[in-house]
Amino acid sequence: MGLGTTIWLTAARLVRRPRIQLDFPERRRRLVAELAPGSSFIDVGGMWNAHGEIAFAAEAAGAGRVALFDAMAPTPEFEAERERLGSSVEYVRGDLHDPEAIAALGSFDVVWCAGVVYHTPDPLLQLAHLRRLCGSRLLLGSHVIPEVPGLPGACMYYPAATESARRSLRTAHGGDAAPGCLGVTEPFDAAAGYGNYWFGMTPSALRAMLETAGFRVLAEHRYTTFLADFLAEPVAGPSALPPLAEGG
Repeated sequence: MGLGTTIWLTAARLVRRPRIQLDFPERRRRLVAELAPGSSFIDVGGMWNAHGEIAFAAEAAGAGRVALFDAMAPTPEFEAERERLGSSVEYVRGDLHDPEAIAALGSFDVVWCAGVVYHTPDPLLQLAHLRRLCGSRLLLGSHVIPEVPGLPGACMYYPAATESARRSLRTAHGGDAAPGCLGVTEPFDAAAGYGNYWFGMTPSALRAMLETAGFRVLAEHRYTTFLADFLAEPVAGPSALPPLAEGG
């Protein structure tokens, strides 16, 4: 499996489109400035390693109600920045998998969710819940993997990766300089839960998942082999997802 993974990743780097010039933090800041003014805005999963940066930027750009929703407790950095700014960003702690938590949040014009959907064993459920939150626009930022020739919609289930495959992935991510991504460059840790990377989704798979969950993809931006943003809007009509079964 390791040799096949190496060949696939090497070929993907050779044929990948030229990298866009605008780095992703700058592009995301520009998107906030475009989408936030006059809108209600929620940042889903924006606490870890970001400390509410996007939520604060949305508030500064002129958003109305601004919320940050995350499964972890607010960091001291977030609390200090909220106090320093005199910010009214609302922090809500909860799990994106929880339908009751999603219902309690209500709807927002703009839903921002980056670095989340590949950290779950059920990304489609999370996308369905993002659809329930979203009134106008969704910005979804995600780890991705290269397309697999002849297999549109392919995904890699990281708990199944062999050590040789992880070595190939580590090399593709930058070798010894690569971040320690549990399940990808480092062994999957069953005790780490959402701290693991669970799925490597190809862009075609993520686009199809978004469409299944009730979105139309308006734009896709690839920054590196493993990082992409999708701008989407909700569409009317019945969901393609089957309802949860009741009873046995």
